[in-house]
Amino acid sequence: MIGDDKGLPTSLAGLFGAAFTLYIRRFSLYGSLAFFAFAVQVLVDLAVMQDTGLAIGLNIVVGSFVAAAVSIGVAFDVARKDADWSTIFNAAALRWGVVAIVCGIAYIIEQLFWPQVFLPPEETGYGLLLVPFVLLWGAVFMAQVVAAIDPAKSRLTLPFVALAKGLIVSVQLVNLGRLMMFSVLLTLPLIGELLLFAPMMQARIPDAWFWSQVPLEAIVVGPLQALATVLYIDFLRRAKR
Repeated sequence: MIGDDKGLPTSLAGLFGAAFTLYIRRFSLYGSLAFFAFAVQVLVDLAVMQDTGLAIGLNIVVGSFVAAAVSIGVAFDVARKDADWSTIFNAAALRWGVVAIVCGIAYIIEQLFWPQVFLPPEETGYGLLLVPFVLLWGAVFMAQVVAAIDPAKSRLTLPFVALAKGLIVSVQLVNLGRLMMFSVLLTLPLIGELLLFAPMMQARIPDAWFWSQVPLEAIVVGPLQALATVLYIDFLRRAKR
């Protein structure tokens, strides 16, 4: 699915602009999918399950479909290939399970390193010891893009191929600076969730965990995935130089 990347700018600011433009181009589709994913979680989490563990799993599953659709749509547009909503939807359905597996691994990595952020500075080497975890998280996030858009002979081995290629391409020296920037950007929604959760708990708002996280994630999942897709294609281009 990856095609001609000559239409992408080379500057970081230009890539951000391209990702935003490509996301807005199909906003009716991406926004509808994100809203549907949010609605499913409202119905299931609040009205049926009310179980935090299962809610996290559902969040990964429905968010993975949105992520797959956005990456596929952006890749089609970067390659300047025609694709209507049904083409993108069907392609996302085929890659959904693989993307969900990689998303689950990314979530585990996030949970492993995120508590370390709040340790005293001297225990984290004043942030230096956190750098490998942040880079790993960003690289695994990039693997979600690989799982969605890279050609594959078998979807059974694709999760392993996606993780390996995402890591290999992302951590190349020429891409490390942009990977670090993207990885730090990924932490901003988590900070936002914490800032929302504390006052909600103090105000004793029912289901504060849900309302501090799920709506925000529904808003940012598409734009972040579009940016990740554009950056991954740029990473491939830079690695070939």
